[in-house]
Amino acid sequence: KYNKPKFWESLHRAFTFGIHDPLEGMVMHRVKYQLGYPESAPDMVKPKSVFTAVDQYSMGKVRPLEEYFKIVGVDVKTKVITYTAWCETGVPPPGFERYNHLYEK
Repeated sequence: KYNKPKFWESLHRAFTFGIHDPLEGMVMHRVKYQLGYPESAPDMVKPKSVFTAVDQYSMGKVRPLEEYFKIVGVDVKTKVITYTAWCETGVPPPGFERYNHLYEK
């Protein structure tokens, strides 16, 4: 909202400057763990509290995460992007052609 404090501004009012950097690092480890990044496995990250209730806030159950990564062409273990045409062309990835009509101009 206009003339209202934003997250980035109010964070430093409640904490000291620089607090966002360590907080962001912890949040990133949590998200990367959920996405399967090996460097964010629980035995690699401190504090362990980063993973509190992580199973309660998962990625959902519509499809396995591995299937999603295959669809969008992401390999988190090798950190390689194998397919980007869906993003570059603005059409759904393979297997989702039924949604092509949503991208017509």
